[in-house]
Amino acid sequence: MRKLKIFSVLLLLVSAGAFIAFQAYMKVVQDDTPPVVICDSKELTVTVAATDEELLEGVSAKDRRSGDVTDTLVIESLSAFTEDGTRIITYAAVDESMNVGRCERTLIYEDYEPPVFHMSEPLCYMVGSDVDILSAISADSTLDGSLTSNIKYSLEKTVNTMTAGNYPIEFRVMDSGGKTVYLDTQIEIYDRTYAGIEVNLTDYLVYVKQGQEFDPQNYYAGADREGELTIQSNVNTSEAGTYYVDYIVNGISVSGKSRLVVVVQEG
Repeated sequence: MRKLKIFSVLLLLVSAGAFIAFQAYMKVVQDDTPPVVICDSKELTVTVAATDEELLEGVSAKDRRSGDVTDTLVIESLSAFTEDGTRIITYAAVDESMNVGRCERTLIYEDYEPPVFHMSEPLCYMVGSDVDILSAISADSTLDGSLTSNIKYSLEKTVNTMTAGNYPIEFRVMDSGGKTVYLDTQIEIYDRTYAGIEVNLTDYLVYVKQGQEFDPQNYYAGADREGELTIQSNVNTSEAGTYYVDYIVNGISVSGKSRLVVVVQEG
């Protein structure tokens, strides 16, 4: 009985020793230290068309056991804009033990421009006609190209196509950098008085800088019938905002109209 107790104690000591030895071995063998990712600069300036290879320029990664692991580098994430054209880019690299190391730096687009809207025709509809709000408007950006499928809108009230009037509407679109731009304008429902002549413009939405000269005559492209042109404009380029220019053509017994939206931007 005594021998059994001694044997049990010895077995326990051997087991404990083996466990301690195993833990010590694992500490030596186990690798839980991530690679060190190094950026050769705090900022990187590129164009919006920069490739992944260009975004990875000047970044390297080394691991104390795996050695140089630069070839595992990836762009893990790009933040939303911290300001126009500036984002935080995060790089990641992995070693043979699947430990991940990271590094961040500031990414600056030298040619970034916020998204802009375009109109292919005015948001003006004759009483009784169907209104397809999104059919005439598109958007794009230097960063993403076309953003038309991302356009959203909000109406203050439901458009009544049976009654002439103006209906305020806000369009908005966001690019992949998180920059959202807005267009506050209106949908016009006009009476049949202006249904007889088609009035065409070179553009239906233009952006001008605050203080910039603006001549509404430059955007008139003609009408499908002869008539006298009248231009009605409330554009004030000294103050930022959304303005309108109406082009009305009166013939002998018929009339027509079209509308240009003018966005005056600050600065």
